[in-house]
Amino acid sequence: MGECPYVLEMRRIKKSYGCQRVLDNINLKVRLGEIHGVVGKNGAGKTTLVNILYGAELKDGGEIRLSGALVDLNSVAKARSYRISKVHQELNLFPKLTVAENIFVNVYHGKGLVRFGMVNQEAAVVEARKVLSQLHFTIDPLSRIEDLGLAQQQMVAITRAMAENPRILILDEPSAALNEQEIEHFLQTLQKIRKTGVTILFISQRLRELKKIADQVTVIRDGKDMATIPATALEEEKVIRLMVGLENRQRYPNLMLPTKNELLCVEELSVAKILHRINFTLHEGEILGIAGLAGSGRTTLMKVLFGLIKPSSGRILLRGREIKQKTIRQAIKQGFAYVMEDRFASGLFTNRSIVENITSANLDLISKRFLLNSALEKKIAWRLIRHLHIMVQSLGQKVITLSGGNQQKTILARWLLGDSLVYLLDEPTSGLDIPSKVDIYNIMNAIIRRWAGIIMISSDLSELIGMCHRIIVIHEGRISGELKGEEATEEKIIRLASNVE
Repeated sequence: MGECPYVLEMRRIKKSYGCQRVLDNINLKVRLGEIHGVVGKNGAGKTTLVNILYGAELKDGGEIRLSGALVDLNSVAKARSYRISKVHQELNLFPKLTVAENIFVNVYHGKGLVRFGMVNQEAAVVEARKVLSQLHFTIDPLSRIEDLGLAQQQMVAITRAMAENPRILILDEPSAALNEQEIEHFLQTLQKIRKTGVTILFISQRLRELKKIADQVTVIRDGKDMATIPATALEEEKVIRLMVGLENRQRYPNLMLPTKNELLCVEELSVAKILHRINFTLHEGEILGIAGLAGSGRTTLMKVLFGLIKPSSGRILLRGREIKQKTIRQAIKQGFAYVMEDRFASGLFTNRSIVENITSANLDLISKRFLLNSALEKKIAWRLIRHLHIMVQSLGQKVITLSGGNQQKTILARWLLGDSLVYLLDEPTSGLDIPSKVDIYNIMNAIIRRWAGIIMISSDLSELIGMCHRIIVIHEGRISGELKGEEATEEKIIRLASNVE
C-alpha cells in the first residue's frame, strides 16, 4: 500500500451540546504541506471542529487519522504530542508578561531555556528575536503584551504557535485584527511557513485572502461540510450561497444621502507625536470612514473625540458649539458613543446578563428616585433585542455565551438606548461572519436615518467603500487624502495610507 496522501482526515465527526447537534457527520481531508481554508458563518461548527482536532473538546462520534494512523486526541496535551498547535481567536496571551515570555510559555524546556531550574531570560529574549525575525515580525521581545495593539498581539500568538514546531498549525481568524498591509505581509509569512512542511488549517471569513493563499477551501454550514473547492476556482457568490444563501449585492444597504447640516467639526486637532493638525467635518446622516495603517493615529483620534486622550491643541465643535471632552462621562452626555476595536474593552460585562449590558449606560432611564424599575428595564431590553435581531435564549443569558456578532449588537443596543448623536465605531465588524456583518451594516443604516453621524475605522477596505459616504485616509498622524464616490478605490486608499504616489 502507498503512503497516505492526507496528513489529516476527520471522518464523520459528530458533536452535540444537549439536544443541539453542532457537528453532523462532518468530513475534512487535508494534504501534507497544504494551506486548507475553512469558512462558515458563526455557529456553523468551525471552531468546534478545530477544538476537537486540538483536543480541547471531545467528539461524540467519528474518527481522526494523522497520515493514515487512527489517533485519539482526548486532550490538548495529546494533540501537542502529535505536534498540533493552535492560534486561538481569543489569543490567550498573558498581558502582564513580555513578548518573549508569552512566546515560550509552553516550550521553555524544549528550547533549552531553563538552567538550574530557572528560566534564562536573556537567552529567551535572544531566541524570541530570532523567531520573530524568521516570521518578519518587528516587535520588541521585551515589550509587555498589554502595551501592544491587537494586530501586534495576533503576531505574538502566531509566533508562540510556531515556537512549538508544529506539524499542523490551526489558525482561527488569524488576520481579523490586521490591516491590509499587515495582511499581505502575513500571507507571505504563511507561504514561508508552508515551505517548511507545516500543514495549515486556516479559518477565515475573508474570501479574498483564502483565494490568494489556500490550496483548498471547505465550506461548513449547520455542522455539515457543504463543499470543498480548489481556491483557484473560488467564487465569492457561490461560497456565500453555500454558507448562508445570501447574495453579495445584498450585503451593503442603500444609504440615504446625508444632509448639509454640519454635526461635528474637528479643527487643527493635534496630539503630541501622534496626530498633526487634523481637520474634517461630519454631517447629519453621514457615515465617514477612516482608513490608515496600524499606528497611523486612527484609534487615537477616536479616543480624543471620546475624552479618553487629551489633545495638545485644536477644537471640537458639535453643531457649531465648541465642546471640551475632558471625561468619558462628559463625552456621553454630549451625545458621543464609542465602540472600541476590542469589544470587551468597550465595557461588555461578560458575566452579566444581556439586559444589564444593554441598560448599564442609561440607568437614569429605568430608575426613579434611585430605585431600578426592573419591569421597565426588561421591556426596553426586549424592544432593542427584537429591533437588532439579537439571538438570545432569555433575558438572563450571560453575554459571554453569545456569538461575537450578538455581543457587538449588544454594545450598539446600549448606545442606541441613549440616543447618541456621534457614533465612533472602531473595527465594528472585525472577526464577525458575513451574516453578522450585514446585521451591523443594517444597524448603522438605521442610526444615520435618525440624523446621527457615524465615524468608522475599518481595515476591510471593501467595507469602507461599501458603507461610507466619504473616506479620509491618515498617514503617520496626518490626513493624506479624502475620497468619495467613484474615486474611492482600494488601490487609492492603499496608496494614500502608505504615502505612495
